[in-house]
Amino acid sequence: MRDDLLRLLREFTGAILNPYDPGELLHRLTSHSMELLDASGAGIMLENQDGELSFAAASDDQVLAIELHQERVREGVCFEAYRQNRMLGVEDVTELSRQWPAYAERVQHAGLRSVLGTPMNAYGRTIGVINIYRQGDAPWSPADIEAAEVIASVGAGYIVHASEMQAQHDLTEQLQAAIDTRDVIGQAKGIIMHREAVTDREAFEILRTTSQQSNRKLRDVARLVIDDTIEVATDRRRR
Repeated sequence: MRDDLLRLLREFTGAILNPYDPGELLHRLTSHSMELLDASGAGIMLENQDGELSFAAASDDQVLAIELHQERVREGVCFEAYRQNRMLGVEDVTELSRQWPAYAERVQHAGLRSVLGTPMNAYGRTIGVINIYRQGDAPWSPADIEAAEVIASVGAGYIVHASEMQAQHDLTEQLQAAIDTRDVIGQAKGIIMHREAVTDREAFEILRTTSQQSNRKLRDVARLVIDDTIEVATDRRRR
């Protein structure tokens, strides 16, 4: 198991240094989970914008059906591990027949018997849960629990890093948009100053007034001035 964990960590560190698809890596993480814990299936659910768990990845269609059922009825091992923010191991799902009869039935129908729900934590809160399923009803060992904790940490790392990269990308786009807008407005002011023989401040006032009267954004009016496709509000160029 130690070699498998090292391979998982090498893949994680290699992935975060390059562009990656979080969804694809989460699906690969379900495969790693099955290898590391000698499991028969795995699924991942993540917290959505409404603060509720939603399906994110599954190793196969049978686990997909189990996870979607949990998402629909909002109960099961995954949701319980999420609500309590602690690992929840079940050796035999028949023990859950009274608490979650439909969930227990679906797990058994898929030929699975035991499940280990492990919270994924980041920034001091639970952001998701990874569920690992086995066909047998053997106890989850300390080594299994340790491996599941590593897998959950890697999964959380994928999500957090992807979110930070997206936030940085969005910020970069916003900054570039601000720079582009500044340049466009500057060009438009120069054109108005030359054409209307007004000052820098008066040129900006003409742009602003035209923007209000035409119900267009200032940068859009500036582009139209550059393209010479709009008549500006020159009646307010001087105070």
